[in-house]
Amino acid sequence: MGFTPAVSSAETELFGAIVEVSAKNFPDARVIPSVSGGFTDSHFFRDKGIVSYGYAPFVVDSAERRGVHGNNERISVENMERGTRVMIDLLRAMTVTQ
Repeated sequence: MGFTPAVSSAETELFGAIVEVSAKNFPDARVIPSVSGGFTDSHFFRDKGIVSYGYAPFVVDSAERRGVHGNNERISVENMERGTRVMIDLLRAMTVTQ
């Protein structure tokens, strides 16, 4: 599988909203652009000129991290609930009209 290498700038309205929402929900965390080894479907969006990030608003401890992509992969209910609230906050930040 070969895909066009693509990146999304950190100088976008969406990235700014991610930083804002993350600061509200995770005051001690910092949002930094990074490259992750692995696969994402984001390239389909980027190939169409759509800004795309792999934002996952979860706090994963070492016990949960060990199960990533393994048998019985899961995150805690608390993580799922908080992550859902953060994503709703992000959607609201991106859709509120000034």
